[in-house]
Amino acid sequence: MGNASGKKDADNVYTSEELRFLETAYRNASGGSLDKLTSDRLVESWSQTIDRSLAIGTAQFLFMPTKPGQHNMNIPLKRFGEPYYIMERGSIDMKMHFLLTSMQRAQTESFNIKELEHYVHSVIKSYLMLESTAKGSGIKDWQDLGFITTERSSCAFAKGLMRNIGKDLDHNMPNETLERWLHLTPQFLQLWREVYAQLYTRHGGSKRSHIKEVEICILPQLCDAPHSSHYRPIIELPHVLYINAQLPREMRHKWRFLFSSKIHGESFSTMLGKMLDKGPTLFFIEDEDQYIFGGYAPESWALKPQFAGDDTSLLFTLSPAMRCFSSTGYNDHYQYLNLNQQTMPNGLGMGGQFEFWGLWLDCMFGEGQSVESCTTYGDYVQLSKRKQFKIRNLEVWAVGDLPVKDEEGNVEGQKRSVLDGNLEDRAMLEIAGKQMHSDGLREPGMDD
Repeated sequence: MGNASGKKDADNVYTSEELRFLETAYRNASGGSLDKLTSDRLVESWSQTIDRSLAIGTAQFLFMPTKPGQHNMNIPLKRFGEPYYIMERGSIDMKMHFLLTSMQRAQTESFNIKELEHYVHSVIKSYLMLESTAKGSGIKDWQDLGFITTERSSCAFAKGLMRNIGKDLDHNMPNETLERWLHLTPQFLQLWREVYAQLYTRHGGSKRSHIKEVEICILPQLCDAPHSSHYRPIIELPHVLYINAQLPREMRHKWRFLFSSKIHGESFSTMLGKMLDKGPTLFFIEDEDQYIFGGYAPESWALKPQFAGDDTSLLFTLSPAMRCFSSTGYNDHYQYLNLNQQTMPNGLGMGGQFEFWGLWLDCMFGEGQSVESCTTYGDYVQLSKRKQFKIRNLEVWAVGDLPVKDEEGNVEGQKRSVLDGNLEDRAMLEIAGKQMHSDGLREPGMDD
């Protein structure tokens, strides 16, 4: 197909803006021509922007012979734009064909798990490469704060995304399993789409356009970054991407730094003072065995001897493996925070029951618990290496926008007493065992 017919076909498929940047991307890859693009030229051009293995896989799809014995030396514009079209508007069957052909599995009824893991890993690396070189990308704020990407964390991210496939990850599996996985893993579909959208628009000299009403944030905005030379992140960028996708959609656009034990000290009262009434929060804990794990609490924390939260609560592990455990609905033991009660546990807990916690942080700070089984969260496994663990480092981040307060300074939708002022001082007194004699004078209904 020559230049004229190739462009005519493309006119019927793409918008004028898409056609403009596709033509420019084609010329940039081909060296100026609009009808002579070879596989070698394409791989060489795109490898400057995305992971080389992904560029090679995409070229395998684009230059795949359409007839037996045929060898495609060049491809027309319409064919060149197919990966972009498939990611933006293609059906799941089209995405399946694209993925299988990129892995050289187009003519088979099965796929290899390791090949898929390698492909997913290349998409992750490509996304991070594109963001790191994009003008105005928020990733630079994270990188400036010390958040990095290592081969270990990006590989763990790929394995985490593939957890829905099944437990046996060493053999070939039928293509129906791949289709089911794509349906169950929207985070991969989102990353995959973003990579090709940025790839084509970048090489086409155009900006990636977003429709805020329908776009789901991949990398959150970093807010309230600590200004301390002592700060070293517990987690890496792939961890941020993985966890952000597990949060409710309306909470994915922003992470607000609240507490780090390396900056603020190993103090339970200081931690509480930083996180009470700050909205939904994420905990990241590194124990002495260098396991990294934590939880998502969907409600603002408040001191009271009852459980709070809702079924969007999560527990998760990040290292050595990435896993996320969502609510079973079996009970509502999502978040618990209490101090200075002789007959009740004193500390912070998520999941399980008293003395048998999915995640527990003792009020004396430094020690915690994660038991072998927890009915609050599905497919749960013990978060830490040991049931009783020691905290090496701990961080708390709020997610989403800061909760709105009314004219009296109370969090909207949450009753508070005037006795709850100076939260950090109050927590310090309760940890020290000083009784709050005025607690009995609270206004009616404050502890409901």
